[in-house]
Amino acid sequence: MILITGWNVFYCTLRNLVSLFGKTSVRRNSTPLMKRFGWMALCLITLIVALWLGSCSPPPTQVIALNFCSAGMVRSALEELDATYQQEHPNVVLNYTFAGSKTTKAAIEQGEPFDGVLFAEIPPLDDLQAKGLILPTSRKELVTTDIVVIAPVDSPLQLSDLRELASDRIKTVAIGGKGPAIGRYTHALLTRLGIAQIVESKAIQTKVDVREVLRTVELGEAEVGITFLSEAKSSDKVKVLTTAAAELYEPIRSGVAVVKTSTHAQEMQTYLDFLTSERAKAVFQRFGLHPLVS
Repeated sequence: MILITGWNVFYCTLRNLVSLFGKTSVRRNSTPLMKRFGWMALCLITLIVALWLGSCSPPPTQVIALNFCSAGMVRSALEELDATYQQEHPNVVLNYTFAGSKTTKAAIEQGEPFDGVLFAEIPPLDDLQAKGLILPTSRKELVTTDIVVIAPVDSPLQLSDLRELASDRIKTVAIGGKGPAIGRYTHALLTRLGIAQIVESKAIQTKVDVREVLRTVELGEAEVGITFLSEAKSSDKVKVLTTAAAELYEPIRSGVAVVKTSTHAQEMQTYLDFLTSERAKAVFQRFGLHPLVS
């Protein structure tokens, strides 16, 4: 309303000035100097009014940057969901960091400026809560997924049982190291099958996050890899050979929370609420992630 009124004032002022100086300029006794002075005054007044109108414009909306550290298990789903969230919240920008549970937990403990966190397992969240580093009321369990064995899409290999990973026909296996959650899930799985020592002796162990397992298999640096189903769903360069029976490992439960030191806790909570919305659930399911929140 202020802006519209301002333009009306400007228009009326300009019209009156043009009329006034236009009449003056056609008088027989007017001089070139008078004409020049009149038009200079008109230009000056126009500039002043334009500057005044600019001062009446509403201030630009402040952009809020949220730093979110997440397990790689949900990377592809979050990247797709980000576009939707940005459309609905144009004043919010999400900066994602994807890392393994061990790395993420250490970063929070060392005071890295993260606003929110997502783990592929619950124990790190429990530990951070015990240390007072996350907001307890913000915690949510988000999604679960399966553990699968993958191979390059053109691989002739076939597996009907995970125990076949210990056979001589499998020379290299990509698995997660101690940092990513997939590494601990994999070790527990292989131990329960009684083949941990054999498989780990021919393993290429990744260190940073679960995406490394996928990349290693995609590049053909390992014949097979053990990873989350969500990772296999995010690539057209690999295929699933077999899926581990759920009773062979602890249920995979990812969790999210707002970091206590966040300066944008409310905005971060709004984003976490979005991740449990029906639209977000549909995207998660497409990537082999099963929502835990009803």
